[in-house]
Amino acid sequence: MREKNPGVKIVLAGMQIPPNMGGEYGAEFRQIFPDLARANHAALVPFLLEGVAGHDDLNQADHIHPTAAGHKILAENVWRVLQPLLENGGS
Repeated sequence: MREKNPGVKIVLAGMQIPPNMGGEYGAEFRQIFPDLARANHAALVPFLLEGVAGHDDLNQADHIHPTAAGHKILAENVWRVLQPLLENGGS
């Protein structure tokens, strides 16, 4: 993508896995996102679901998908990273 569009700005949204997947695996999984962001000179939302995951009142009955209130927090998580890119041209 960068070869065709060198000015493109990439924003990577980090995720985490449930603790029942194992501590070592969880730590390795979590580290993938900062490593990818660094390698690709991308902005990073450290954990997209920060402040939402694990909060029953912010997730639907499936305990996976955020409610409308949860999505507002999710949007704020993204905006904290996206806004500076838009305000100063991504530099």
